Amino acid sequence: MKLNDFKKLEESIKEQDFNKSYKNINDVMFYLSIFGNIASMFLAYFLLYGVLASAIDNKIIVSIASIILLGGLELLKREIFDKFSIQHLKFKSFVSKEVLPLGFFSILLIGLSFYSSLSGAEEFSSKAKEIEKKVDTNIKTYQDSLTAKYDSTFRMIDSDVVLAKEKINNKDKEQTSIESNDPLTIQQKNRVKDLKSEKADLKNEISLFESKKKELKLELEKEIKEFESKSKLEEKNQKKENKSNSFLFVIISTIIELVILSGVYFNEYYKYRSYMEFRRKMEKDVNFQKWVTYNSVLDVIYTEETKINDKLSSGKNIQDLCKVNGVILLNKDMADMFKLFISIGIVKSSGSNKYISKSKDMAQEILRTHFKIN
Repeated sequence: MKLNDFKKLEESIKEQDFNKSYKNINDVMFYLSIFGNIASMFLAYFLLYGVLASAIDNKIIVSIASIILLGGLELLKREIFDKFSIQHLKFKSFVSKEVLPLGFFSILLIGLSFYSSLSGAEEFSSKAKEIEKKVDTNIKTYQDSLTAKYDSTFRMIDSDVVLAKEKINNKDKEQTSIESNDPLTIQQKNRVKDLKSEKADLKNEISLFESKKKELKLELEKEIKEFESKSKLEEKNQKKENKSNSFLFVIISTIIELVILSGVYFNEYYKYRSYMEFRRKMEKDVNFQKWVTYNSVLDVIYTEETKINDKLSSGKNIQDLCKVNGVILLNKDMADMFKLFISIGIVKSSGSNKYISKSKDMAQEILRTHFKIN
């Protein structure tokens, strides 16, 4: 193993501060929460669009209004919950006067957004109406097709019945005509007898045709009912499967809301804890305290008119100016500070006088580098 690899490994293994250790996690959760807001808007859109569309007969206006309203809701929910998270972390309480109102409005907005996204998810994923419509269409199509097929047979049977009835009618006329002669000859009597027999045969034929037609109608109804039963069973299975998909979307929308709230809260927790850890570090770090004090003195020494090589005021005068600005320095601290300023090149000394050697920005950068303030 090379030395550089060892150092990198050591840096990754040894304990790091919270800010550095959880930076990537905070970034991921923050951007996931943004994505969650967009996803929540997408799901809630299907609910709000349907509500607005029932009142406004313009798809473009309805779409724009839905996006604006949902975007505003998500931004407000995010902002209120963000403020609630900050106050809760500061006061470590849910019932303090600073936290309780924000908590109430957060719950209200979260509930409204949650309901919208849940209902929208169900609306988006639910295909019950489409499934029913498709099944009804298939049944109607099959019924029309089968009826058309049987209708051609029915027409043929009706045509044969009409033809048989015409034959019977003709034979009735012929029989009437023959029977009008009196007395009848033997041939005429035989013809009347044959006509009666033929009419009976034709009537039997008509009965057979009508029976056949009745059987075919029952067969048609049976096939339609069987297809309808089969289609309804498929519809039931599809609805059951779709219900499972809807439930999955409900779970997804619930996870989305949790991701949003977790991302917002953790972001504030990350900033708050990083701030507190760094503050505690500052309070214990002597060098850091010196840097804060010396940097404040630079703010006193440098004015808008200060230029390089300008002569500094007396130590007593600088001490008084520092005191006015809330920076308390003892004589020894003042002497140590100017020794440092001279050694790192911020100030140069000539006899008993001291002069500005660097611009304010450069002086602050040199001081920060000297105290290793990152």
